[in-house]
Amino acid sequence: MAPVALKEIVQKVNANRQEEKFITSKLSLSIQTGDKKMALGGTLRMKRDDVIQLSLVTFGILEVARIEMTPDYFMLIDKVGRQYVKAAFSDISFLQSAGVDFGTLQALFWGELFLLTGEAPADNLFTKSVEGNSAKLVNTDGTHAVLTFLVNTLTGLVQQTSVSSHAAGAAPYLTWQYMDFASLGGRKFPTMYNITSGNQSRPFTLIFSLSSLRNDGGWETRTDLPVQNYTEVSAEKLLSKIINLTR
Repeated sequence: MAPVALKEIVQKVNANRQEEKFITSKLSLSIQTGDKKMALGGTLRMKRDDVIQLSLVTFGILEVARIEMTPDYFMLIDKVGRQYVKAAFSDISFLQSAGVDFGTLQALFWGELFLLTGEAPADNLFTKSVEGNSAKLVNTDGTHAVLTFLVNTLTGLVQQTSVSSHAAGAAPYLTWQYMDFASLGGRKFPTMYNITSGNQSRPFTLIFSLSSLRNDGGWETRTDLPVQNYTEVSAEKLLSKIINLTR
C-alpha cells in the first residue's frame, strides 16, 4: 500500500469516515489518576449525529454510572450515590471554556477530523507536514485551542488527536490515541482509545477497550431518569467525585 500524498491526506481521512449509523460494543474501561487505578466494564452505544451513551458496570452486572451525550445535553448519572447532572454543553463551564460540544465529542469517539470553528475539515484549513508514514495536520483557527492530528499516510486513519492552548510550546492538555482497528461495515474502526489529560493539578488516563463491534440499532437512545429519586448536582462536583474514587 503506497502512502497517501500529503495534498490528498485530508480527503483520504474524510473518505474513511465510518458509514454505519449505529455502533455498539462491549467496553472495558481503566481509569488512572496518579498511582491509583479503577477498572469498569460496560457498553458503548452510539448513533451518528444523535447520541453517545456509556453504561459503566462493576462486578459484571451492577450499573454504577451512565453518561449520555446528545446535541442538546450532557448527562452523567451516578447510580450508586443517586446523583446526576443534565445540562446543555454551553452551561457546563469546563466544556464551554474548551469549546467542546456534541460534535467535538462525536468526532473524538468516531476517530475523525474536526474543527472547533464548526466548519467541515477541509484541506486548506490545516498546516501539514509528514515524517515517515505519519502526517501531522494542525489547525490553529479555534478560539479556544489548537488541534493537532496524526494520520497514518498508508491507511488514512487518524492515529492521535491532541488539543493544546495557543501558547507557544504548550503541551497538549488532551491527547486521544486510536489503536487496534477492526472492520465494521467494510471500514476500519478503532477498538482502543488511550486518553490522557495534561492537566497538572488533576492528570488522568482513560483506556477504553472495545469488543464485539456491531451496528445494532435495537436500543433506547434516550435514558428515562426518575429525577424524583436522584439529587441534581453540578457537573464539576460529580466528575470530581468520580475522579477522586481512584485517588
